[in-house]
Amino acid sequence: ALGILERVVDLPISTWSYITQGTGVRHIGPMAQDFAAAFGVGENDTTISTVDADGVALAAIQGLNAKLEAENVALKSQLSALAERLARLEAAQAP
Repeated sequence: ALGILERVVDLPISTWSYITQGTGVRHIGPMAQDFAAAFGVGENDTTISTVDADGVALAAIQGLNAKLEAENVALKSQLSALAERLARLEAAQAP
């Protein structure tokens, strides 16, 4: 999931209009060719199936969650070490 998150982060995102809808209707997302190159899923490189887009989004969410959990563990460890250090410093300063 972290690998997919990294590929989502690197995926170019554009705004565009379908020719049949005219320029008044805008869409946002990756180009199908970029999506196919990044994830290697789908029937072709000219369309993005919603099931593939949803799957990539869910995997990226899982990757983001794993990344945040790992960062939280590291930050909690640092905070604990700093709290212990502060307690020692305060104890050494006490009369």
